[in-house]
Amino acid sequence: MRKTPRSRVVIVDGYSTGRELLRELLDREAECLHLQSTPELPAPVANCFDRMPYDGDLGYLGTVPAAIEALATLKPDAVVAGSEWGVTFAERIAAGMALPGNRFETIAARRDKFEMIEAVRRSGLLVAEQAAVATVAEAHAWAKRHAAWPIVVKPMKSAGSDGVTICQDHADIDTAFAQELGRENFMGCVNSRLLLQSFLPGPQFIVNTVSWGGRHYVSDLWSMSVAVTGSRVVPGGIHLCDPTLPRAQALIAYTLQVLSALGIENGAAHTELKWTPQGPALIETGARLMGAAMDEPSYARAGMRTQANVFAEMLASCASGREALFAAGCYGLHRQMSKVLFNFAADGRIRGTAGLSRLRELPSFHAHYRPLGRGDRVWQTGDWLACGGMVYLVHDDLRQISADIKTIRLWEARGELYDVAPCRAAA
Repeated sequence: MRKTPRSRVVIVDGYSTGRELLRELLDREAECLHLQSTPELPAPVANCFDRMPYDGDLGYLGTVPAAIEALATLKPDAVVAGSEWGVTFAERIAAGMALPGNRFETIAARRDKFEMIEAVRRSGLLVAEQAAVATVAEAHAWAKRHAAWPIVVKPMKSAGSDGVTICQDHADIDTAFAQELGRENFMGCVNSRLLLQSFLPGPQFIVNTVSWGGRHYVSDLWSMSVAVTGSRVVPGGIHLCDPTLPRAQALIAYTLQVLSALGIENGAAHTELKWTPQGPALIETGARLMGAAMDEPSYARAGMRTQANVFAEMLASCASGREALFAAGCYGLHRQMSKVLFNFAADGRIRGTAGLSRLRELPSFHAHYRPLGRGDRVWQTGDWLACGGMVYLVHDDLRQISADIKTIRLWEARGELYDVAPCRAAA
């Protein structure tokens, strides 16, 4: 017989790595309820979201005040986001129910990318120059004043690299605005303004954290392999970093200041940064778990805990468990680990997966997390979708992992992994 739950957690829109948080919470015998922030499931997850593992499915309870009234009788211990879709809805409910959450006065800065950068700038940290504009004429005027190319154009509200364009000239700005202004994006947002930012040179990094009561634990830090092909940002993969190295320490220190500026005091956060010639600079922070994938067995193989595992510990464990995490403050590097994303040259449908068996030939291969099957849709490369799943490579020797990544890219270029039938973007 199941023991009495130590905590009751409502997960809002658990469509992404909310899956991993759910599993970790159930392992700790917490009671987990699912809540939708919208009457209908978002189109990208409508056919794949699994409600079954939850103790209860609350569906859509209405607006934030209506949801607060309905949840009052359930007396949850926490209301948290399970994906980017649910961040603001979950935070507003948590604030209305006086549950652990982030500072309410900075809620706009945690979702609106313009407000986010301005809040961090006001704290004295290095960030990009930027402007929010509603017309392409305003964009051209700002670009002329800025007088430095390239310029980044991105939606005010989006996920990952969706809609991000690297503009080399005014013609690229015209194209970016024609494609993005007023378009409903992957997150269901229609942006009436677009964000212009100065391009930040340098390598890209990820710092993932979990916070509780204003204290922070760094669960993982990654270097990113990112290429710019034409106007597109093409992700390659991410590699786990040694957090004791000087650059990692500087990235962590900067990130903790970003969390303070954005009012992130409770819960998970996913921060993307550039290491510029002047030091760390923020790309953006999401007040939620890192998206795409967290294959727990692969992390365990590398001697790591996932960010979802740490977040569940904060939510469902006693104070001593939290104190043990904060006493460490940061993860330790035990084995090398990389995550490799697939790059698709065009929109299409999977017509064959036999080639994926070749991945097991790689000495560092550990797992292929959430692979696609025959008939599944793929899109031209976008890191916010993680199309094709994530390949986990774990090994003691970084040189072996590097060699295996080169082999994966060679097989991919030859079409020897996924067999994709191209189709129109609107299909």
